[in-house]
Amino acid sequence: MRIVKINAVWCPACIVSNKIWKNVLVDYPDLDIEELDLDFDSDEVKKYNVGDILPVVIFLNDEKEVFRLIGEKTKEEIYKAVEEYR
Repeated sequence: MRIVKINAVWCPACIVSNKIWKNVLVDYPDLDIEELDLDFDSDEVKKYNVGDILPVVIFLNDEKEVFRLIGEKTKEEIYKAVEEYR
C-alpha cells in the first residue's frame, strides 16, 4: 500500500489535514506516504488527474488506485480510510 498526498502551500485545508497526517504517521509508522505539491510537482501530479479541490489523498495498491479522499476531512474520516485501505 502506498499513499500519495497532494497539497499546496496556499491551501488552508491542506494545512489542517497535514496536522492530522502527522499523527497518522506516528500511529502507523509503516505507511509509505509520498507528498506532492500541486504547484512544485505539477508534472508528477498531472498523472493523478487531480481536480480543483485540495487536498487529495490517493490510496494505491500495486500502483492501482483503490480509494481517494478529496477535500478537508475529519480525523475520524482519515483514520477510517487508513484502517480500511492500508
